[in-house]
Amino acid sequence: MRVVSLAPSNTEILYRIGVDNELVATTSLCNYPEEAMDKPSLGGWSKGIKTDKLAGHNPDLVVCSDSLQDRVVEKLESMDFEVLHLKPRTLAEVYGSILEIGRAVDREAEAEKTVECMREELEKISINGTRIYCEEWLEPPHFSGNWVPGVIEAIDGKYFVEEGTRSDTFELEELRQFCPEHIILSICGAGEKVSDKAVKDRESWKDITAVETGNIHILDDSLLNRPGPRLVEAAKEIEKIVDSRS
Repeated sequence: MRVVSLAPSNTEILYRIGVDNELVATTSLCNYPEEAMDKPSLGGWSKGIKTDKLAGHNPDLVVCSDSLQDRVVEKLESMDFEVLHLKPRTLAEVYGSILEIGRAVDREAEAEKTVECMREELEKISINGTRIYCEEWLEPPHFSGNWVPGVIEAIDGKYFVEEGTRSDTFELEELRQFCPEHIILSICGAGEKVSDKAVKDRESWKDITAVETGNIHILDDSLLNRPGPRLVEAAKEIEKIVDSRS
């Protein structure tokens, strides 16, 4: 089977379940594992995808992700490509998408093992009810939504919004009332190249507990913002953050 992945999260899943040899093309943002960068690239993640180059790779399956790729999927389907379009919004749906990919590429057992390992690892982690606010975008501030609340709740933490809520802006008073003990910056596309000054310099945020105590942390966004196996690594990093300040 010849597979094309048009999302970094799907690329990571395909590698984890052993489909790397069948993976014939990815995107310029598919940078994990490192060897994924050696695959031919079809451009960016959404509008930047070079659909005209896809036929040259003769894929049996194209795997896409998120509603931001809706138009790309429509175009690919009109070109008669077989497309698997995943849109996980919760942790349970992330597990489901891994299983769905596994079934589609005849790696069902490997996908089931991956999900089982993720569940087991998350069960070992606890941040003991710590209140967490994660930020996905700086200006204007957007909370990290979707599966992120589910990850925090899976490790016994408390989160700012309900699981499944799309990442969005919010009223600052809501955050004050939540009173986060830790702020985690997981800024989309930035990796770890973010400074806590981005929050410290916000005059209207200075009375928020996590800002007053200096509990502002940077987390590689690829760990938390991609709905795949490395959400476990994100959870472990969050546990380290909380433990180091307790």
